[in-house]
Amino acid sequence: MVLILTFTSVSIVKAAEEDVVVFAAASTSEAVSALGSAFEKRTGFTVIASFAGSGTLARQIKEGAPADIFISANLPWVEFLDKSEFLEQGSLVRIASNNLILVAPKDAMLPDPFLFEKIPSLLGSGRLAIGNPAHVPAGAYAKASLQTLNLWDKVKESLVMLPNVRAVLALVERGEAPFAIIYETDMRRAKNIQLAAVFPRDSHPPISYAMAKVKGNDGHSTDLFYKFVRSEEGREILRQHGFLAFEN
Repeated sequence: MVLILTFTSVSIVKAAEEDVVVFAAASTSEAVSALGSAFEKRTGFTVIASFAGSGTLARQIKEGAPADIFISANLPWVEFLDKSEFLEQGSLVRIASNNLILVAPKDAMLPDPFLFEKIPSLLGSGRLAIGNPAHVPAGAYAKASLQTLNLWDKVKESLVMLPNVRAVLALVERGEAPFAIIYETDMRRAKNIQLAAVFPRDSHPPISYAMAKVKGNDGHSTDLFYKFVRSEEGREILRQHGFLAFEN
């Protein structure tokens, strides 16, 4: 079984030297848990996973959190750690991509066809839920798309910015927001929501999930997990969870 940790302190110590501690973006939780389970069956090594916003995890690693592997929902946070020399040199790789979508509560009446320019009027006095662009990649992509579509200034007063995509999803699932911007893969685990529209791929920077090994923690089990994620079996697990897996 994959152990899942949620913490903000950097004082936690690894349970065993051969455990693989993976810090991964919240939007990858099901996929990384599946990767960890398959890896444990193959190797016998335990995978300990901690999920949160990519920015939050990057800052924890910089502060000394005991991570072996970092999987981010975008390149900049991994590059930030790489340039600051917190990662093993040459270990940064892109592993997958995703689509950005707009969702609404399942019982909402949506126009057909759905036009992005109608979002401000459809919101009314309601809120548009997104991840905080300052440290949540999905939020940064959402902001970029809204700016490209000339909607940012029209909806910014209606935004509610949350710490990760899970919180964003929960808000619209409970009907507390008429719309939310999430990844397409997030719909696979969602309840009581429907797809409103898929944002054009050219409206935001390419969505790239990146992985790297944390400097000083490049042990045998860590190296095996890193290679496993990039293997055909690992890529197939990513595809099964809705990601567009990159070939090596």
